[in-house]
Amino acid sequence: MLSNMKFYLIFIFYFIVIFPLLADEIASVEIILEGEASNKKLEMSGLAWYRDNLILMPQYVDLKSPAFYYVKKSELKNWVRKKEKNAIDPKRIELKMPNFDKMIDGYQGFEALCFHGDKIYLIIESRENNFMRSFLIMGTINFKKSIIDLSQSKLNEIPIPINLKNIGYESILKHNSNLYLFFEANGVDITQNAYALRYSMSLDYKGKVPLQNIEYRLTDVSRADSRGSFWGINFFWPGERSLLKPNKENIINKLNRGETHQRFDHVEQLLNFNIGKNGISRTELSPIQLELDKESRNWEGLVMLDNLGFLMVVDEYPRTIFSFLPYKL
Repeated sequence: MLSNMKFYLIFIFYFIVIFPLLADEIASVEIILEGEASNKKLEMSGLAWYRDNLILMPQYVDLKSPAFYYVKKSELKNWVRKKEKNAIDPKRIELKMPNFDKMIDGYQGFEALCFHGDKIYLIIESRENNFMRSFLIMGTINFKKSIIDLSQSKLNEIPIPINLKNIGYESILKHNSNLYLFFEANGVDITQNAYALRYSMSLDYKGKVPLQNIEYRLTDVSRADSRGSFWGINFFWPGERSLLKPNKENIINKLNRGETHQRFDHVEQLLNFNIGKNGISRTELSPIQLELDKESRNWEGLVMLDNLGFLMVVDEYPRTIFSFLPYKL
């Protein structure tokens, strides 16, 4: 009798006290890709809007026939509204570029992009002798001719704050005629003085901007609105615990995690930030936690789809996954 009473007390405590504290989670809805853009070897590494066209950026373009890809916003919104979900076949945008693989020792492809008018800004990553490097470049886009021209790009090396395996500058956004570049690892036990880098639209370096410490990886950011508000992907794979050194006092309390985040050790969530006078920090908005699978997904690209939610992409782990995350913005 006593053991049964104990069981019922635990049961009541969980559903009255613990269960209401669990954060909501949102299930992502996969958008099946067809054609070249579905090739896992491309490793989709970034998303950005050019006018009403979503640009999908591979990390490793086919050097014999280099291209980015695009999908019209109207097609994506129609896909969201329809009950029957057809596959989407992104169209090619030809890429005119120099031999970056010969110009940069240890070249590892494209990691981030954004647009300003007909200008495109990209971050390139390399790893040579276990030392990470990142470069900022600028090019142009002629959408009518379906070409992105990087042939005149000059390599601007971005100073790395700390050398960590496979970690560099992975996010870039534009706000008030400035470019902000974000390093992936900004945990308090990695650096107590985290920062973003600010550049002019002509790629002149304008200094460091204080950034609130963020545990885990920051793998991409959305476009900033007129007030400087934006979202960022916050991702953690437990195999990188010793590398990222997540600080227990600086991460989301276990009780404030959703049901699948209670069960698994990996983390997949979106955090809201604001660019202010004194730096960049998280807002009071709660994290948007994704409903997890048993296998973690390395989300590498993020954009907002008007007020309907987000579009996100996984590179190659566990495979190329392009998804819609419903959320009223």
